[in-house]
Amino acid sequence: MSQIEPYMWINKYVHSAYRPTKLPKKLCVKSAFHWTNETINIWSHFIGFLYFTYCQVNNNFYVLPQIQATAADTLALFGAQVCMFLSACYHTFGCSSVEDRKYWLNMDVFGISAGLIGMYLSGIYTAFLCFKDWLTNYLAALAVLFAFTMYIPFQKEKFDKQLFGTRFGYLHLTYICVISFGLLPTAHWVLLHGGFENSHVATWFPNILVLYGLIGTAFVFYVSLVPERFLPGAFDIVGCSHQWWHLFILAAMIWWQQAGMELLTYLRLMGDKTCQLITQPHLNLTTSHTTFTA
Repeated sequence: MSQIEPYMWINKYVHSAYRPTKLPKKLCVKSAFHWTNETINIWSHFIGFLYFTYCQVNNNFYVLPQIQATAADTLALFGAQVCMFLSACYHTFGCSSVEDRKYWLNMDVFGISAGLIGMYLSGIYTAFLCFKDWLTNYLAALAVLFAFTMYIPFQKEKFDKQLFGTRFGYLHLTYICVISFGLLPTAHWVLLHGGFENSHVATWFPNILVLYGLIGTAFVFYVSLVPERFLPGAFDIVGCSHQWWHLFILAAMIWWQQAGMELLTYLRLMGDKTCQLITQPHLNLTTSHTTFTA
């Protein structure tokens, strides 16, 4: 540990199982098949990438044609694929050199931005499908947010300053603001449907709560460095905070993908009656809740 350059040693509570630095790319790939403190980080998101790739193929060639979906229905999963792939690459090739680590860290941040935008695209598109003007407005706002989040990785050094001597920094604060943006269209969606007494809102709103719960839990692990903070060195290979961050983010994306596809399937199958039905506040839609597994 004492021989590792400071930039390569991010978590001071992880003491062992580091890979050698300055590894050639080929050996970086081979190291993914050995137990190190990066193994779970690599495979959790590489498996996530494979899963979302499968969903992309399955949805585009089987599911969406069956429900007469449009081209816009196919876009949301791409952000999750980019997020998972770049995260796996960062943790695979991050030990090659300090320069490579900085490059792949920027790509990892880029992937986080892509994943967030993909989740917003899915949520906003399905939520406002029956409110075309508002859908256009929110998609325009999403385009601005997309430009901002794509800017972050290329100015990451400006965001790296830590606050109050903690792991929490301007980069984290920025992403909290980006994530909090989702509360605005959520509240607006509830109001447009007449509040929580609307069965459509009552049926689908819990999915949003689960999503924010998973992301919030992931962020707590990321910032707090728990559990390794209390037992330094004990969770070097399995169980450290960054691994929990990976798993909860993956769980959040899988949950949102499945919930979004379920809602989109329901909306498309209902056809022309959809918008009339879901805006009736006292209509019981629970029995029409379509279950679908991608």
